[in-house]
Amino acid sequence: MTKPSPLSDDDLKALTDAEMRAAVQHIGGKLSAERRKAMVYYLGLPEYDLTPPEIEGRSKVVSTDVRNTILSMMPQLMAKFVGGDQVVEFQASQPDDEDKAKSCTDYLNYLFFKKNNGHAICSTWFLDALLQKRGFLKIWWDTRAEEKREEYKGLTEIELAQIMDDPEVEAIEQTTYPDEEDAKHRQDALEAMGQQLQQAMQAAQPNPQAPQGNPKAMQAVQQLQAQIAHIQAQPPAMLYDVAFKRSLKAGKIAINNVPPEEFLISREAKSIETARFVGHRVPRTLSELRSMGYKNVDDIASDGDGDLNEERLTRDQQHTYIDDNSGDKSQRIVWVTECYIRCDYDGDGIAELRKVVRAGNQILDNEEVDCAPFVSICPVPLSHMFYGLSVADLAMESQRTKTNILRAQLDNMYLQVNGRYFAVEGQVNLDDLMYSRPGGVVRIKNPNAVGRLDQGHGDGGASTEMMAWMEENLEQSTGWTRYSQGNDSKALNQTATGVQIITGKGDMRVDLIARNFAEGFVDLFRMMLKLVSQHQDKKTQINVNGQWVDMDPREWRNQFDVNINVGLGIGSKDEQVQKLMGLAQQQANAMAIGVSNPKNVYELHVDMAELMGFKNAEKYFNDPEKNPPPPRPDPEAAKMQGQLQIEQMKLQAQNQSKQAELQANAQIEQVKAQYAAQEAEAKRNYEAQLEQARMQMQAEVDNNRQRAEAEQHTLKIQQEAQLAQLKLQNDDAAHQREMAFKWEVAQLEAATKIQVANIASKAKLDDAATQAATAEVSADVTQ
Repeated sequence: MTKPSPLSDDDLKALTDAEMRAAVQHIGGKLSAERRKAMVYYLGLPEYDLTPPEIEGRSKVVSTDVRNTILSMMPQLMAKFVGGDQVVEFQASQPDDEDKAKSCTDYLNYLFFKKNNGHAICSTWFLDALLQKRGFLKIWWDTRAEEKREEYKGLTEIELAQIMDDPEVEAIEQTTYPDEEDAKHRQDALEAMGQQLQQAMQAAQPNPQAPQGNPKAMQAVQQLQAQIAHIQAQPPAMLYDVAFKRSLKAGKIAINNVPPEEFLISREAKSIETARFVGHRVPRTLSELRSMGYKNVDDIASDGDGDLNEERLTRDQQHTYIDDNSGDKSQRIVWVTECYIRCDYDGDGIAELRKVVRAGNQILDNEEVDCAPFVSICPVPLSHMFYGLSVADLAMESQRTKTNILRAQLDNMYLQVNGRYFAVEGQVNLDDLMYSRPGGVVRIKNPNAVGRLDQGHGDGGASTEMMAWMEENLEQSTGWTRYSQGNDSKALNQTATGVQIITGKGDMRVDLIARNFAEGFVDLFRMMLKLVSQHQDKKTQINVNGQWVDMDPREWRNQFDVNINVGLGIGSKDEQVQKLMGLAQQQANAMAIGVSNPKNVYELHVDMAELMGFKNAEKYFNDPEKNPPPPRPDPEAAKMQGQLQIEQMKLQAQNQSKQAELQANAQIEQVKAQYAAQEAEAKRNYEAQLEQARMQMQAEVDNNRQRAEAEQHTLKIQQEAQLAQLKLQNDDAAHQREMAFKWEVAQLEAATKIQVANIASKAKLDDAATQAATAEVSADVTQ
């Protein structure tokens, strides 16, 4: 059997090219199409099977069930993991590792939240998983050298020396100029000392009383002259304006979200740990590659396959082409694939995991590694498959159906408001018919020239029932109910216990998703622990609960045998606080029988304070181990002290008894005096009240008499007025009856006269008629 030969660079290029082409999500494929479709549904775009018919006037509305479901789940998932200061808690597997496990917990949670913006990382990570089947993170020890320009103005020599002592800085520009403020202070000091010198010289001059002069004044003159000379000899103070270049060379933990379209994995892989090939395809500038330490970056051939990724274009709607032929060659973008491939590179017959960095036709790096720096989460895993299902996959069918129902309802409404009409050509003004407005007039030449076409009318009730059914189907598919969202009005008619049971069952699906996500956090923090233990080579300090604590990961080297508990908890924080309160009551009973101690009570109250949102529980509770109780007193001394206290209490009781007796006697005498005074005062009040009542009764009798006389006088006046009024009314009525009688008589007389005149007139007519008839008869007889 021939021994395998080592792989050459050309063989490694061919092997990595083959693995990249065969990997899932290289350029496109079924998975890419499904994720693009999920993104379209999430954005509510009328594309793919949500595309409306190409008919003008038809509804283009899109239901947003996928987005609503995912955005409703996100707050609960974020609260479970990043709602507090700790995502995970390390537990030691050996008794001597308790302090190390606590230090690991504090330091790694600090790195995750403070140094890598853990909240934003988790938000993107969860959204990728819920929307696009899996979310990916990349964790590595970043050693890139970052150069930053720093400028300082007005530095003194000491401040400049302190900055220059930092090995990470290098001065690139410097300007020196005198310190005007120091020069002014020096001039003021010289003037003040000059005045003092003149005064001292005057005091030192000889006079008749002291021919030899004043020795002390002479000594002061000499000292002042020496000080002035010393100040004048000093060089002027200088200030410095300096520009530095700071090169940050220290490594750090780096955690970045990986877009799903940039992650590559073998098609047959079931996990990242066991995959034959894992890759990360990402655009980099030549400047970034040089800062990462790669040397052969100038001869990289152009590779623009990444720009053809349709999923990336769907995600970035404003993606524009970047011109690589700009004047700054350091900003030229190339696509770099970081491959983690299992191959027998050294020819020993055993495949090892190697990191091969490819860019165009170049191999930028080739080294053996112990693991691929990626972790992933999936909300709904499928057995024996790397890619499972997303929440978007569960909700897309409901969104598509509800979109069609909504469009049908709206189209039916549009047709009812603006229906279709027929018109006889030449008999109707089509401009009036086409321009639909309330109260508009359509000019026609024939009443039958225009009319509305028969068309179907949608059943709104059936559509609403179908929408409700699809809403229930969405809840059953995703497990996220209206009770979980807290926006079901029917819940007001339910009992609190019933709603809590329904909500709890609805949240179980979300808790299962959270449990799946928790496995990703376990892998993430285990990898973070591995990186800091291997690469961090110096001690650092972090603030834990208001105290600065030293952290030295070198003490944790090769200490990877710790268990990780992700802080999911049981129920919400409010429920956990209530359960801890109930446990505190049980703990009080347990203290009485000796199965609980002050340390247990302290730990319970610390956990309760943290759940309530108080970061530093030591402000409110003291650790009994740090503050032990005071020592117990000597039994004999305690006995003597107790006997002495008993005697003191007896004497005090006797004194109190005598004092109480005296106080009681004094109170009795005081009560008697008060009673006598009250009796005398009551008698005086009674007599005064009796006299006042007698006067009130007499006044009331007088008032009644006066009131009776006034009432009789008033009654008499009222009676006289009534009699006068009755007489007036009687006279008026008699006068009216007389006038009415006269009017009737006059009417009768007038009517009689008219009747008489009519009778006389009729008689005359009858007489004339009789004469004419007689004459006519006479004429007839004559003839």
